[in-house]
Amino acid sequence: MDFDSILDQATLAETTVPLCLNGRLRAEYERLKTAIDERSAQAEAGGLPGDDRLASRGPTPDPDQPELDRLAEEMRRHTVEFTLRALPRPEWTKLFADHSPRTDRQTGKRDPRDGLGVNSTTFFPELVRASIVSPELSGNRWAKLYDRISDAQFDKLATAAWNLNRADDDIPFSLTSSPDRRNSDGS
Repeated sequence: MDFDSILDQATLAETTVPLCLNGRLRAEYERLKTAIDERSAQAEAGGLPGDDRLASRGPTPDPDQPELDRLAEEMRRHTVEFTLRALPRPEWTKLFADHSPRTDRQTGKRDPRDGLGVNSTTFFPELVRASIVSPELSGNRWAKLYDRISDAQFDKLATAAWNLNRADDDIPFSLTSSPDRRNSDGS
């Protein structure tokens, strides 16, 4: 394929970030999963001291496993796949320039929270909002989402948006997989 054809088909990098937007379900799932894991570990360790009832039986499913499966399915129904797209270079450059890092007025040193070269408090909300292409988050929807997600969930979105724009996403070059690789004898 020639360069012009490749250039005509060029698109910005995209990724998806799934987030379960029902924190109550997540908490119930984690509580039940922990209880099941503890019982499983106890059974693998031989159960209670002096209790050999499990010695003659094979592994039995945990009685709470159907409830855990139900919670997982309900969580899937409350999970939204956010599609994020890298920003065009001019938009990225402007966003970066508009959010310069803070400096301490007395010492003139950069605020340690701004080690990436931007004001992390103002930059990342704008980056995330500008990067999300699906679902559409115009107007009130963005404010509502921003107010209802946890810091950890926001960090997943922010990390994905940052990586789309700053991480190397090209296919790594490898001599062993190159179709143009020549043998040592030149053939």
